[in-house]
Amino acid sequence: MACGSEVGPANDEFIDYSANLGHAAVEVELTHEYEEDRGMPFEQYDSLLAVRDFDSDLKRQEATARRIFERLAALDRYDLMLVRDLQELLASSDRPLK
Repeated sequence: MACGSEVGPANDEFIDYSANLGHAAVEVELTHEYEEDRGMPFEQYDSLLAVRDFDSDLKRQEATARRIFERLAALDRYDLMLVRDLQELLASSDRPLK
């Protein structure tokens, strides 16, 4: 519900679930091997959700990612971190990290 489209199993070696939003793909990896980088504690997060705009419209891609982040944050059930290109922290949830 957070991404506005049904997320289903993906037929991909690295992506576990995905959704097509019409203008972008949402891809979910239930595990990852990222470690702390640039002060961002990736290893404290179990999964990764990526938004990929089909037209490489970076403004729209970020707006879509922020909308999904805000919907997930409103549930107050997840520890969240929103990053751009795994390089820049854009937002994080107010929940304490594990």
